[in-house]
Amino acid sequence: MRKRRLTVGLVVVGAVVAMYGTVATPAFADYQPTGHDVVGVGSDTLQDLVDFAADGDQLGDAGYNSAGNKNKLINIDATADANARLSFGPDGLGTGSCAPGTGPTAGTGNQTSNHADSPCQQNPTVVLRAGLSPVQRPNGSGAGAKALAADTQHLITYSRASACQGPTTGCGGNLSSSFDSIEVGLDPLAMLAGSTTNAVPLSAAQLNAIYSCTDTKWTQVGGTSADTIIPIIPQVGSGTRSTFLADINNPTLGSCVVTGEENDPTAIAAQTSPADAIEPMSGGRLDLFLGHLSTGAANGVGGYFKDPSCALNNINTSTPAACAPASDTITPAVKLITTGTPSDGGTVFDVQRPLYIYFRNADVSATGAWQPAGTLNPVRTLFYNPCPDNPPVTGDGCVAGTGIAAGQEFGPGGAPWFATAAAATDISAAGVVPKYIPEIGGP
Repeated sequence: MRKRRLTVGLVVVGAVVAMYGTVATPAFADYQPTGHDVVGVGSDTLQDLVDFAADGDQLGDAGYNSAGNKNKLINIDATADANARLSFGPDGLGTGSCAPGTGPTAGTGNQTSNHADSPCQQNPTVVLRAGLSPVQRPNGSGAGAKALAADTQHLITYSRASACQGPTTGCGGNLSSSFDSIEVGLDPLAMLAGSTTNAVPLSAAQLNAIYSCTDTKWTQVGGTSADTIIPIIPQVGSGTRSTFLADINNPTLGSCVVTGEENDPTAIAAQTSPADAIEPMSGGRLDLFLGHLSTGAANGVGGYFKDPSCALNNINTSTPAACAPASDTITPAVKLITTGTPSDGGTVFDVQRPLYIYFRNADVSATGAWQPAGTLNPVRTLFYNPCPDNPPVTGDGCVAGTGIAAGQEFGPGGAPWFATAAAATDISAAGVVPKYIPEIGGP
């Protein structure tokens, strides 16, 4: 787990906040945010990007928390597993039988018998603030936005999204115009297949037919194999899922479609015939697996994700040899299909999608400094610090943006963290092209 949240007008279960400094809390495995930390939840696609911007990356670049500030930026990952995999298998998937507490149906945790649901994975939990009980961990853009919108106690400061969540036409509509956002990166979304595959370049129209299970054989979409296509779709609530389906004109998913955790390339190998499996995949996440920066250049260190079967002592002793540092990095045998001409004459599916961080617009004008030695509130420190004058006035103390924020002007105190060169370096290390574009009241 990772970040923290503002205390402006904050009543985090009043008595609990009052007890932070006076009552010892039980020991827990993960860091639990205090009432002053900035806390975020949401998209799997952005979790590594914001993790790096908060705590630094594997290349040695510093994050916001690296300066040792008293109050922290805490980024709660979408998945309880740091390799961004589902923590539990899809029990009951395809059979309509889920154990109590699994699947998206609310209020089933106290049941004593199985219930019908799909998909049926366990719901990992997280402690949003120290001293509180665990709640369901939001997994996905929609899940994060809904959690932020429903949070009346200000336990959550921001949500991550790989698909727009505002009231703008074409967005998810999970957040009203009372929420602002910043675009923090640009991420390619394309179809992933195995390195050895029967897959061919596919257009949006062909993918529509595949995911509606109208076309089920590769020969129907320009391939030479008569094998059955295995289309994988991300879990319900995923921004990658909603973006992808919108981009292929929202087909009604057929029974041939398999559900998996978004952006998990190992899902290809997990299928009965990996050569016939395809899934929409974040280019940034694949860069992390391959050890690439957002420019496509090698990062000089290698892939980020290590073999989860290797304990730390195995890695340190290089026993067995498969756990030695030279060979313990996960390198899935996959590739993105971004070139070639689909057989229907269309354009190969390869979408550039913006990535967002959402926050309450009321928090932009909240009074009080977040850090003991600072002058800005949490949102202005990290996300959005607009110049109060429009148009700007000479001598107003506003500061011109540089780098990814060139052409913008920030209020006294300067650029927020996500508009800085240091944050851009962290974002690029996550394989995502850094951006900084405020979207007031949306998108």
